[in-house]
Amino acid sequence: SGSGHVMYVDDEESLIFLVTRMLERLGYKVTGYTDPLDALKAFNAQPAAFDVVVTDLSMPKLTGFDLARELLAVRPDTPILLMSGYVRPNDEELARQIGIREVILKPDTITELGQKLERLLRP
Repeated sequence: SGSGHVMYVDDEESLIFLVTRMLERLGYKVTGYTDPLDALKAFNAQPAAFDVVVTDLSMPKLTGFDLARELLAVRPDTPILLMSGYVRPNDEELARQIGIREVILKPDTITELGQKLERLLRP
């Protein structure tokens, strides 16, 4: 089971609620944001506070790609997981170039997220 502080960014409130509960059961501390700009502000204020960032790809204001770029500019070693309901073939390539560690397709999210977080955060 996991440990660590997860920043979770998704503009769907219900999904934040669901994923937060699931990850807390697995032993993670989760801070959820429906607004990627709020998430960015929090990260900029305390870049070392978060062990991993999980972000949705398609959000208003900032896409997951944009958010990842901003976060990695602040802290280049940040593990970032990108979730998307639809991944175009060049999305995974772009994710790799940006420095995103994993791309997860919704709706496989819940189980897969637990497994991938564990892999990313295991010492």
